[in-house]
Amino acid sequence: MSEPVLAAHDLGWTIGEARILDGVSLAAQPGELIGIIGPNGAGKTTLLRLLAGLLLPTSGRVLLRGRSVHEMDHRERARWISFMSQDTSQVYPFTVMEILLMGRYPHLGRFQNETAEDRERARRMLSYVGLPALGERTFSALSGGERQLVLFARTLVQETDVLLLDEPSSSLDIHHEDRIFSMAQELAREGRAVMASVHNLTVAAQYCSRLVLLEKGRVARDGRPAKVLESALLDRVYATRTVVSPSLATGSPTVVVVPRGSDGGGVRVHLVGGAGSAVNLTRELYRLGCSLSGGIAHERDSDERLWKSLGIPCRSMGAFSRITDDEVQAASSLVEEAELTVLCCFPVGAGNLGNLKLALRARRLAVLTPGPEDVPRSFFSDEARALFDRVREKGRLVSADSIVRELEGRRGARRG
Repeated sequence: MSEPVLAAHDLGWTIGEARILDGVSLAAQPGELIGIIGPNGAGKTTLLRLLAGLLLPTSGRVLLRGRSVHEMDHRERARWISFMSQDTSQVYPFTVMEILLMGRYPHLGRFQNETAEDRERARRMLSYVGLPALGERTFSALSGGERQLVLFARTLVQETDVLLLDEPSSSLDIHHEDRIFSMAQELAREGRAVMASVHNLTVAAQYCSRLVLLEKGRVARDGRPAKVLESALLDRVYATRTVVSPSLATGSPTVVVVPRGSDGGGVRVHLVGGAGSAVNLTRELYRLGCSLSGGIAHERDSDERLWKSLGIPCRSMGAFSRITDDEVQAASSLVEEAELTVLCCFPVGAGNLGNLKLALRARRLAVLTPGPEDVPRSFFSDEARALFDRVREKGRLVSADSIVRELEGRRGARRG
């Protein structure tokens, strides 16, 4: 590891009798995009303002390439660190171009005016954030999202090795949210150190190389997204119930809050899946409060990983192993005890043929019809095709959406 460009050592900050930050230590390397996460009041904004040198710590210190940021004058510090505030409500009596050119002041001599090159850089950055035509508009006339993009462009005009972004996408739609975090990734790849406070944990996991989770002013965990975003930890820190599972599109963790009242005491459902075919339905039924079980699954399959992360009882066996009749017998109690067994849509070959035999033991069987995002159901032998025909005769063909609607209705009836 290279020397950190920015480091906090045992950082603390107190206002009155309230301890906002307590003993926070972290380091940012060139090339990192670090997400600062945590519930409201955890100290995210305070930490970023301390790192930027805008607040004086009550204890500890902040070092910029080995030097205390608080021993630098504001102009020198601004040549190294740029800070983007989340507050876009301030009404500046300036044009957008004038706001952007303020980012050049650390690089100008005393009484020196901006050059043509400075203006050209400001125009390029405005175009980069997708607002090329707004240079002469007044800042106060912009929408909240446009103001946010302009302030981000100003940090780029400042040309610093460290960028500190406080909720940079809070007012943005998903298109511009992707744009701003993709740009932050590009800056990190260019060798900058970027830190951003982020409320959306799924977004933080998708874009950030590392996450720092704050809890009541302390670091609860620091590491790669998959290490930090664990349901047991998030449930404690955020005082809620979460589901963490890998995104089928990106592989990064996704975090979903389970609504209150989903206590797992609902309809008992067994899911027979494979190749990730049960992931989406598992999430939907888990949020409904169904009592779920799963299998037989192969280890490291997406279904198996999700079931284990949620604590759902499941039968699993070695990856690429053939499901034997003994395995079917061992898993049969889960199917026989379920009020409903759902056979998801997955290719059937010699290795997972046993799952069709398992489905035949169901008390009540639903056979999913392939959805637009599902892998088509296919068969690699005549035996598999014949066995599926028997399964089809026993069960009923339904869509995943219809199962969810049916179980929502049953849950409502039980509560009534």
